[in-house]
Amino acid sequence: MKDLEFNKLFASVLLFGITILSVSNIVDILYHPKEVAHYQYVVANAETLDSQTNKFDPATVDMATFFKDANLEEGKKLSKKCVACHTFEKGGHNKVGPNLWDILGKNKAHLGDAFKYSKALLEKGGTWDYGSMIYLLYKPSSYIKGTKMSFAGLSNPQDIANLIMYLRTLSDSPVPLPE
Repeated sequence: MKDLEFNKLFASVLLFGITILSVSNIVDILYHPKEVAHYQYVVANAETLDSQTNKFDPATVDMATFFKDANLEEGKKLSKKCVACHTFEKGGHNKVGPNLWDILGKNKAHLGDAFKYSKALLEKGGTWDYGSMIYLLYKPSSYIKGTKMSFAGLSNPQDIANLIMYLRTLSDSPVPLPE
């Protein structure tokens, strides 16, 4: 009697194994995966990537036309990316970054001792004119090497124009637009 139960158990295990193998073979017969002859990887060099992704060059900007289609409201929306580090109100406090009220036309470290600027910005010197703002907003780390600013930049020239147009309005006497 005991041998008969052992035979039943063995037959069940054997039938289960045969069923699994059969299902596997049937699936292989019905569904053929696409064969890949060989894998291909496209390797782009830095020059190719720059020509495809970074078509905007701040050095070639025509200041007279750059702000022609700038949208103040879009610039205000874009400025929300900055509120984690900057304030925009007249007399506003500094955060991680300085207050941006009346920034255009001022010295790059215009707040003096009221804000601890990075050494890189202090060495850069100059004023925040339209050209320097375009460079900064496009790629801050390229414009001021060693800056503490963690912002990666804006790749869309229209966004840059919109944001600068908004920053321009943050003043009692806005800097005239370039002609």
